Amino acid sequence: MNHLCATLLLFCSSFNMYFDDERNDFVQMIGECAIEYNAYFTEPQDRIPISLVVAVASHESGWGTSRFALEGNNYFGIKTKSEDPDEYMIPKDNKKVKLSKYTVPCESVYDFMDLLLRSKKYRGFQEELIAQWTIDEIDYNILLKTMHRYSKDKRWRVKVLKIIKQLEVK
Repeated sequence: MNHLCATLLLFCSSFNMYFDDERNDFVQMIGECAIEYNAYFTEPQDRIPISLVVAVASHESGWGTSRFALEGNNYFGIKTKSEDPDEYMIPKDNKKVKLSKYTVPCESVYDFMDLLLRSKKYRGFQEELIAQWTIDEIDYNILLKTMHRYSKDKRWRVKVLKIIKQLEVK
């Protein structure tokens, strides 16, 4: 319970204005969805740091400006196998990929957080997250290293870390 209270207090009280543009609204929207998920759907040792969720969403969606974010509330590039065309979008450069379409922004955030906490693909992330909560010290660099399968971009971790640092400086 202490972790949730600390997370809520830190995120909400430190949310002044991160940037001098519309990115503030995006940070607040994704952050609120992540806080809700942590509060209602996880155990304390499974709570994903809000800054990590916001940073990945920011990077993957261009701060909410990508076509997939605008047309489908998909802020994380989450794929689907659905055959229902109302539930997916297709990238212009790869017709074989289907990206999930969400009705509301929080669905995308919840799906991302579910993926990290429930997929066998992210078992290392799950174990590291529990270990870090146990010692009460979050190391984003290590957590992101356990997500190496999330992106094919070799500099992905560095880019996401840079955003986390931007969020925590303000």
